[in-house]
Amino acid sequence: MNIKLFRILFLSLFLTFSINFLHAQSKAPAPILEAEGDQIYCPLTNIAIVTDFDLQNPGGSPIDALYIQISSGYERGTDFLEIPNLPNVTQSFNPSNAKLTLNFSSTITTSEIITAVEAVTFSSSRANISGEREFSITIGQANYLPSTDHYYEYVPDNLITWQAAKTAAENRVYYGLQGYLATLTSLEEAVLCGEQTQGAGWIGGTDEAQEGVWEWVTGPEGLAGGVEFWRGGPNGSTTLFAYWNSGEPNNVNGGENYAHITAPGIGIPGSWNDLRTTGETNVDFQPKGYLVEYGGMPGDPSLKIATSTSISIPTTTVTGDTRCGSGSVNLSATTTDGILNWYDAPSGGNLIHTGTNYNPTINTTQNFYVAGEALGCNTGSRKTVTATILDVVDAADTITITNCDEDGTPDGFTDFNLNNSIPFITRDTHVNTTFYQTRFDADTNSGNNTISPDSYNNQNGNTLFAYTENPNGCFKVTIVNLEVSTTSFPSNYVYNLTECDTDGEVDGFHNFDLTEATVAMLGQFPSGSNLEVSYYKNEQDALLANNEITSQNSYTNEILDSQTLYVRVEDTSSGSCFGIGPHLQLTVEPIPVFDVLNEGKFCSNASSFTLETINARDLYTYNWTDDTGTTIGNTPSIVVTTPGIYTVTAATTYGCESVPKTIEVIASEAATLDISTIEVTTENEINTIRITDLNQLGIGDYEFALDDALGPYQDEAVFRDVAIGFRMLYLRDKNGCGISNIEIPVLGFPKYFTPNNDGYHDEWGAAGLDNFNFTAITVYIYNRYGKLLKSLVGFDQNWDGTVRDKTLPSDEYWYTALLTDSSGELKEYKGHFSLKR
Repeated sequence: MNIKLFRILFLSLFLTFSINFLHAQSKAPAPILEAEGDQIYCPLTNIAIVTDFDLQNPGGSPIDALYIQISSGYERGTDFLEIPNLPNVTQSFNPSNAKLTLNFSSTITTSEIITAVEAVTFSSSRANISGEREFSITIGQANYLPSTDHYYEYVPDNLITWQAAKTAAENRVYYGLQGYLATLTSLEEAVLCGEQTQGAGWIGGTDEAQEGVWEWVTGPEGLAGGVEFWRGGPNGSTTLFAYWNSGEPNNVNGGENYAHITAPGIGIPGSWNDLRTTGETNVDFQPKGYLVEYGGMPGDPSLKIATSTSISIPTTTVTGDTRCGSGSVNLSATTTDGILNWYDAPSGGNLIHTGTNYNPTINTTQNFYVAGEALGCNTGSRKTVTATILDVVDAADTITITNCDEDGTPDGFTDFNLNNSIPFITRDTHVNTTFYQTRFDADTNSGNNTISPDSYNNQNGNTLFAYTENPNGCFKVTIVNLEVSTTSFPSNYVYNLTECDTDGEVDGFHNFDLTEATVAMLGQFPSGSNLEVSYYKNEQDALLANNEITSQNSYTNEILDSQTLYVRVEDTSSGSCFGIGPHLQLTVEPIPVFDVLNEGKFCSNASSFTLETINARDLYTYNWTDDTGTTIGNTPSIVVTTPGIYTVTAATTYGCESVPKTIEVIASEAATLDISTIEVTTENEINTIRITDLNQLGIGDYEFALDDALGPYQDEAVFRDVAIGFRMLYLRDKNGCGISNIEIPVLGFPKYFTPNNDGYHDEWGAAGLDNFNFTAITVYIYNRYGKLLKSLVGFDQNWDGTVRDKTLPSDEYWYTALLTDSSGELKEYKGHFSLKR
């Protein structure tokens, strides 16, 4: 049989069955179902889905099954429907569509069916279950949605086109209700027909009339000319309701003009995509059937083949309360259903109150727990309600602040620095205090009527109000009474602190310890009060207690030589002023200034020494001491006969003593040098300088250096291997009494010379000669063959390496030198040297 013939035969059989079915439905009255039972659910319990159920079957047709479904609010995996074992009843629960099927035997009675339905219970394993659950009870297998009073049926038909599905749906009848491709205009419909039905199939939406404008064109919406529900692509907008899958509708392959419930497992369960009428090659995007909706069409009969009930889980909202300090709090809650039960624990615990408002008295922050529950239920989802107790402001109720009337007008009015009263209002440093003139302003914290605390005169009022608020917003108002003191310092009382200017610089400034005057200041007032003394640079600061000199034990006067400070005496426990005034005088006395002749070290070989002061700026008394600290004189100058360290100090008539000045007398002197005591010898061409008589140098202790006054110095008076030429010998007294020096000639003949006009060794001749030791010199120069090349006569004659303007080559040359010393004796020196070019 070919496929075309098979389809014609199948359609004929289908039409015959449909006509007979419609005839049967129209011939026998449909059963009537009625149910009651809208209830409040108690979590973690089982609840009957109906409180009363009635079934009437006027047509007498056998009823072989009933279908009970969680049609709204279903949560898969936690929601269940079940029935105990009953005779003539078998049950099966399908968790994918939340439908419980009750199959009945042919012998079951109507009353047994009613009993079975009344035995069906709902339960949830989730303690914090929320929302509502609707239960539909129907005769037929089609899903019933109470909110629409419509029925929904999924018809499998692989690869059926949208147009064919539309025709097939319109040819279907359910208990006299006209079918059509489903128009899903609410989330409840979309979930029931998509997610719970778990079928991929056509629905009645299309944009074939205008690309991107999606309309419902079937059922009542189609009869109304189409109802738009979406405009645009994946980022379009809905005017009614839409449940497109992510990224849909995308018209990705073109011609995707028909709405289709997406296959399970593809994106959002039960959501929609757009397909071409023939689908795609991917089996997940091929039509597998279509969704038929029954209800709402003209001429549809009024049926009671389905009924519904619901349960609700109360939703609770709460409002906590906050107060400053212990006391009663006002807690409140509302619920969508049931009664409000209050507990002392998040689970279990004790029931402590029932009702909308709860007003416990507490003294610390505390949590309470409230739930909307059915009568007798205690497992509802509890909400936490917090009653917060904030820290109160620790402030005085009333304080009295007393200031001294030292403003020059003894009228009982003076300036107050209200900031100084804050420590007596509260010890809490984390609060803010504001001052007002009226209690009303303070109670209401009227910010525009505040008093500047820096300088307030009590002629504007002797009673103020301090508003103190902490970071939590808690506050307290303190009454501040202002009084003017009647106590004071004695008239013209002044205490003097005097310091000698001994801080290293005589400049009229010195560091004072003001606490040395405190005892005397307190002594001007009666004992028994808890008084303290503070010091200020001027009267206004003292009156307002501003800019106090805080480093009382280390204050340097700011006016040259003398400064007057203002003193404030007050009671530390109340801040009351006892006295203010310019009662402390600071004076810096100068110390002696003078010089000492030869201060430091004084070297002498005399038998006595005069030590004296000079340039004294005033008449002082002196005190001279030796290195043992013994006084040896008190005049401006003294004579001493013993070397040593001597110290002198001077004192003024006030008693200020100078810085000590010291003179070290040293019995030593610089050396006396004479060439006759210095010997220069040459042996094996090695020159040596030696001082032959050390006793003739002087009384000092000496050390010796050659050619450099900075040394190095040595203790031995002998220098060996000394280069020829004029050498400078230095003698330094170890006591610091001076350096002496003398030039010493060291006779010799250079070993080589380099006549290249570079300024170094360009000529050759005798070195270290002077007219004092020798009177005449003649030098004869020979080549290696003994030929006389040059004669040099006189101390200032040298050879430049030429003979009759002819340059001689590099070679060895010989010399004979004849010298006549100061005694007339002739001495001869012979040797050789190198000429290098």
